[in-house]
Parts: sequence; C-alpha cells; structure tokens
Amino acid sequence: MKHCSLIPFVLFFFFVHTAPSGGETEIDTSEGSRIFFYQDLEYGSESQFNPLSSFLNYSLDTLQVPKSFDQENFTDHFDETWRNLRDPVSAINQEGGFKAFVNRQIFPIDFDNLDESTEMVPNYALHLLGGGMVYRKNAEWLRMHGYPFPRASAAVLSMAAEFLQEVYEKKSTPADDEVADFYIFRPAGILLFNWDAFALFAAHTLQMVEWPYQPLYNVSKGKFTNAGENFAIRPDLFGSERIRPFLYFGMTTLAGLSHRLNSADRFSWGIGGAVEKAARNDFQARPSGGFFYDRNNSLLASVIVNGTDNLAVRLNIYPGFIVPGKWSPGVFLGVTDSGDILAGLTLKVAPLGI
Repeated sequence: MKHCSLIPFVLFFFFVHTAPSGGETEIDTSEGSRIFFYQDLEYGSESQFNPLSSFLNYSLDTLQVPKSFDQENFTDHFDETWRNLRDPVSAINQEGGFKAFVNRQIFPIDFDNLDESTEMVPNYALHLLGGGMVYRKNAEWLRMHGYPFPRASAAVLSMAAEFLQEVYEKKSTPADDEVADFYIFRPAGILLFNWDAFALFAAHTLQMVEWPYQPLYNVSKGKFTNAGENFAIRPDLFGSERIRPFLYFGMTTLAGLSHRLNSADRFSWGIGGAVEKAARNDFQARPSGGFFYDRNNSLLASVIVNGTDNLAVRLNIYPGFIVPGKWSPGVFLGVTDSGDILAGLTLKVAPLGI
C-alpha cells in the first residue's frame, strides 16, 4: 500500500531530527512551556500517548467514516491536495470565490446561503480546538522527555498529520477545504494553545481532555481501524464537583453528565450522533450513545453504541484497567452493523496494535 510508506518515513524523520541531546536538559520557563495536558501515567489512554500514537490517531481520524473517506487512490488524492495547497487562490476560485470560501469555512457573511456555513463547525471544533490541544500535548511530552525544540517539533509533526488527514479526506472534500484547515485553523490552534492563558482556560475551566481510540492495523484487509481523536470537556458550571455536564466530540458527538465516583475516578455518559457521511450537501448521522470510565482524566474504558466505522458496538479497554504493569494490554472489541466480530490488541510500548 503506497500510503503506508509515508507514515514510517514521517515518523523516522521526526525522531531523527528531535533526538534528545546528551547531558542535563535545561528547563524552558518561557511562554508555552507550562504543563497542562500531558500526564505521565502508567494506566489508561495517557499511558499510550506519545507523538507516534498521536500522529496516527489524528491523521487517520476521518477514516472512521468509510462512506466519505478511505485509503484508496492515495497517490491521486495526495497530488490533488498538494496542488490545492500550492495554489490556494485557484482552489478557492474553483469553489465559488473568496466570499463563498469565507461564508462556508470561516464565518457567515452570506445570509442567503447560511446553510452552507455548517461546514465551518469541524474547522473550529476539531482543527482549531482539538488540533491545537493535540499540538500542545505533544509539545509537553517532548519537553518532559528532554527533546530539543519541543514546540517547533510539535508544530512540524502537527502540520504533517494535518496534511495526511486532508489527503485521506480528499475523496469527498471540496478543493478549498484543505486551504482552510491547513493554512488557517490548524496554525491558529497551534498559536492559541501556545498561549498559556488559553491553555489554562481549556485545561482547568473547561476540563478539556483527549480520549483517542487505540489504532490498529487489520492484517487480513490491509487497512487501519479503530483510529481516531476524540475530546471531552467537563466544565464546572454549577459549582459541583460531584456531577458535571459532559460533552464528547470528534466524529461522534455526545452530551450528558459526568459523575465523580471517588477522588480519582469518574463515570461519564452521553447521547448524540455519529457521522455516517460527510460529503458536501450530503451529511448523514445516526443516533449514538456512550459510556466512559476514567481515572485522573486518563480513559480506562469506553463503550460506544451505534458509532462510526459501521460499528454497532465499539469497546476499548486501555492498558492498566485489567492488569497493571509495563506489558498491560489494551483491548478493542467491535461488533459491526452486520454482526461481524472484530478484535484487536495494543501495548503501551507500541503505537499501533493489530
């Protein structure tokens, strides 16, 4: 598969050029250096987090919607994405010009076509907020592990993942979609979360967390599965630590409540919808629901019913939930809409399971 060869190349290039230097690492105390999102925990989703797993989850995220995005014709989609980014003016003109671009991708200015402005929703939620938070978390991981230039390295990695995601989306996206995502919203998210005041607001006021799936490679079909970035916020709106509002968003968006079980553990639930199709003028979603159990904001287990990937049930059990230790496995179990059973295994030491 031609597209698979890109991932190890990008990751190899990244780690070669960001390998930690010898000796003690000087602690950076400048703006953007405080730790808000990364936790060095031995259990749950946080135990699996590193720049490799983050790259895979973000770049492969939209493959959860196979009716609109897929891994086929990668070379053609790569060339088309690169062509549109190389000449953004032509890409914008191809889709109706600058006014239409702003109205659809940035903010409403054409009140006769407000229905088209819904295309900007994922730009703000997933590329600006989600993408910015993932950048910041990667920068914090790199800094805590002694890598030089953590913010610059995280930014390069973020933009590489963004480009690859745009390639996978090219089957169903207009020519100017990647122009907005790559040139406006992902860089804006990086700048926003590099600002400590906003990162503090997101981490403490919104209680924003990243709860990705566990990416797997389906050997029999030669495809990735169970990859995806998801985020949750649990703001303290009512002054109650015991019960908080809960919003889970990604390709599946759920709203509900989060309940404090003890000093470390929370149980959260929500109902909403999962994206089935995301083509222009043909958006489809289906009712969905989910249950989540986390410890210190690190997700231990989740069950999503009627979700993406044509899965009637998606169960993810993260390392440390069943047995503790370095070799504690993560488990994926899925039941497709047609009743087929999918199962996978991940380890903390590997960014990709099978």
